Amino acid sequence: MKKSFIILALASLVAASAHAQTPAPTAAMQAAVNSQTQRLAQELSLSPEQQTRLRKVLLLTRQHMDADRTAHQGDPAGLQAAMAFDRAKSDELIRGVLTPAQYARYQQNKAARISQLHAVAH
Repeated sequence: MKKSFIILALASLVAASAHAQTPAPTAAMQAAVNSQTQRLAQELSLSPEQQTRLRKVLLLTRQHMDADRTAHQGDPAGLQAAMAFDRAKSDELIRGVLTPAQYARYQQNKAARISQLHAVAH
């Protein structure tokens, strides 16, 4: 059931942003996703299956965000809306990969990283 939800959710993410051609993943993109997956695997104690599924979600999300940047050049409001949609869909898919306890830790760690970024920026 959970697996079919993930497949359905991935399909909806692909269909929802079909307006922008999704670029093929670059080596740099794959390296960044692999690094992020490894970090999350350590932080959240992910199983090998969870790591594989999470890597797919993260790669798809980055591809869609790159497509958004291309599709919305010169349209900051459109870009912001498209990326917010992608982040929400990604979060939904990540929630489907993680256990409830892992997802709670993921949210806490994400909030802490955002706070650190804001502190450095100001």
